[in-house]
Amino acid sequence: MKTKMLFIILMITGFCYRTYSQDDIEKYFVGIELNGVLCGYSEVTVKRNDESSNTELNQRTYLTFRALGKDISQKQVFNYHINTETGNFTYHDSFMEQGPNNLSATMTLNNDSLIITSTSGESYGSVFISENTILPNTMYYTYLAESFGKGDTDSKTYRIFNVRNGKVQDFEYRRLGYENLDVDNKKYSAVIVSESDPDTGMKTKLWIDRESGIRLKMESQNKFSMYLTDFSVAGRVKQGSWDDIFFINTNEYIKDIRGINSMKVKASLQVIPGPSIDDLNVEGQIFDGEIEEDRITGTFHVNYQKYQGINSPSTEYYQTIEDGLGAYLIPGEWIESDDPDIIELAKEITGGETCSWKVVNKLADWIIVNIDGSIYGGGAIETLKRGDGACGSQSMLMAALCRAAGIPARVVWGCMYCHVDGGSFGHHGWNEVYMGDDGWIPLDVTSHEADYVDSGHIRLGELKTKVTVINFEEMRIEDFTVR
Repeated sequence: MKTKMLFIILMITGFCYRTYSQDDIEKYFVGIELNGVLCGYSEVTVKRNDESSNTELNQRTYLTFRALGKDISQKQVFNYHINTETGNFTYHDSFMEQGPNNLSATMTLNNDSLIITSTSGESYGSVFISENTILPNTMYYTYLAESFGKGDTDSKTYRIFNVRNGKVQDFEYRRLGYENLDVDNKKYSAVIVSESDPDTGMKTKLWIDRESGIRLKMESQNKFSMYLTDFSVAGRVKQGSWDDIFFINTNEYIKDIRGINSMKVKASLQVIPGPSIDDLNVEGQIFDGEIEEDRITGTFHVNYQKYQGINSPSTEYYQTIEDGLGAYLIPGEWIESDDPDIIELAKEITGGETCSWKVVNKLADWIIVNIDGSIYGGGAIETLKRGDGACGSQSMLMAALCRAAGIPARVVWGCMYCHVDGGSFGHHGWNEVYMGDDGWIPLDVTSHEADYVDSGHIRLGELKTKVTVINFEEMRIEDFTVR
């Protein structure tokens, strides 16, 4: 039901502190909260070598949560070699294990290039690192302590390598105030800083020790938080729940979801990235209400009509593409339409068909039959190789196959009505394909709606970031009809 369902929580962990000193070795404990529930912890070991000006940081994280009705355990391991003088890492490797899925990678700084490879040696490429770029770690934010804790800076933008997406990006920070924290008989003087994610605009509050630069506390708009505690954290962990975040109960139980013909929904929710009015008003959906930055309050009127494809163009039509549509025919991040396996599969499935709508239906039907639903995320190639995926992953594979077949396609996101807890709305992703004069036509392979979407879908925008957030406040069905 969600585009970020891989649950890679890289660099979102929080730090719970206790130190053991032995030969310049310090040990820290990490506590992780999801929606107010302590559902994980980390053990962090820091080893300093003054002679080489190098610090080694090892972090082992254990998480337990429930998602889409499944019990999930996750293990993460991060290692950093940090230049003590600059505070930047010179080497970093990461490993994540979740069920049968493993992800791993290494990053090595070589002069002004960060070389990224898999642990098996497969190259992921390199990233140029300019002199003023910060290579961060999960523990020390010395640059924030210097500017906001010791200095008088109120706001500042840093050039930072974002480990989560492999890009160098500008992060904006603002000082919010100061606070004294007393944890495990140790007192800290913290500066509170707001961080703005350059992709989504999501805000995160950070409590940074003004002296050491250690991140002491964190609260994010995606309902992750952290706080300092003692080393007993491992014994206090309980199972968290993504479902409590991804879904909100509503007032109606509709048995035939795929037959929902129209729906009127009173909504109040926070949406990140914040949508525009054009994101909410599309063919088949009208929004009547207010958008205030990332907050939506109003009523959605949804009435998607099933597209018959009578006037759909031939595939040759797209060879002379209209302005603004070219981006939906080329490969994108996680939509690897230029991969040989994707190209070959698209040819095999479509079998020379030239009617664009029939091509789309064939591709959608193939995914419905051959790709199983799961909680796991990833791009088109990963989903194809694994044979299963969450809604976002299946939609990325669908978009990649369409583009490989020469048809403009994109992934959109929002929420949809489902049967969870007797009737709910939950995060979701699906597709839109371009059919010439008939415009963008929605379909949903995850819901086995190969040539339409039911009117329980509420569109919030085109998917342009790996992370999306919906903080539901109210979703009340005021009216609906079923075919």
